[in-house]
Amino acid sequence: MTDKEPGFLRNFLRDPLIHFFVAGACIYLAYYIVAEPEKVADDKTVTVTTGEVEWLATVWESRWNRPPTQQELDGLVQQQVRETILYREALGMGLDKDDIVIRRRLAQKVEFLTQDLLQPSVPDEKELVAYFEENKADYMPEPRITFTQVFFDPDRRGNATLDDAEAARVTLSEMSEVPTNTDQFGDTFLLQRYHPDKRKSEISRLFGKGFSDPLFELEEGVWTGPVLSGYGTHLVYVHNRVDPQAPEIEMVREQLTANWIDQKRKELNDEFLTRLMDSYTIIIEPAPDIKITTGGS
Repeated sequence: MTDKEPGFLRNFLRDPLIHFFVAGACIYLAYYIVAEPEKVADDKTVTVTTGEVEWLATVWESRWNRPPTQQELDGLVQQQVRETILYREALGMGLDKDDIVIRRRLAQKVEFLTQDLLQPSVPDEKELVAYFEENKADYMPEPRITFTQVFFDPDRRGNATLDDAEAARVTLSEMSEVPTNTDQFGDTFLLQRYHPDKRKSEISRLFGKGFSDPLFELEEGVWTGPVLSGYGTHLVYVHNRVDPQAPEIEMVREQLTANWIDQKRKELNDEFLTRLMDSYTIIIEPAPDIKITTGGS
């Protein structure tokens, strides 16, 4: 065996075309295993196999974190029998034909099956480093900030809101330090005045993006305003801001690997679907002459 053969074999096994054929073969094999017994079985005979009983018990235990009692297991088996009988009757009545819900459900089951079968291998270091460099911004820690805010209610103050806020800003700026209690300078507010070491996403969730974005551009150590939010007008004093440092790959390796695998799985699924569609002849007939509703009255 030459030194090149292991690398060739690895690349061969990673080829999406190989995954496509393997997945397709597994799907048809699974269909044969599941569907073939029903073809040869008597329509009026329902058999619940030992394997099915074990599967029912396993599903129960995974949900309730304990094995089923005998009574519960009997109930599961009876439910399986009822569902099988009703399923066969539905097929006999043709209820599966032209049913959009059933069609979508079966399509989803094929997608779920291919997702389980098309499992990408763990990336090697070169692939992981390349993926990290390409997506480094997604792993950047959030900036953090500590600030005090004073709220001015426009519903209460009306046209005087901005003037009142400016007058309070001047007064606060003349103080040697930020007062512990700022209630006297503004209006009652449902959120706290002092916000220590908050991430940008936390502030956006509390005050809205229109407040959080400009907040991180404000100068430290001075009263600034007005800064607007969905609630009204604010004066803001930034005590401290911590800008994020670019992460090292070791800091995010576990999440990075999981994301790489998720992306590759999606790529393999898309490749599988594309090749599957290419094996069909698709004909789309002209749309009928129908009235299209564009909305409005």
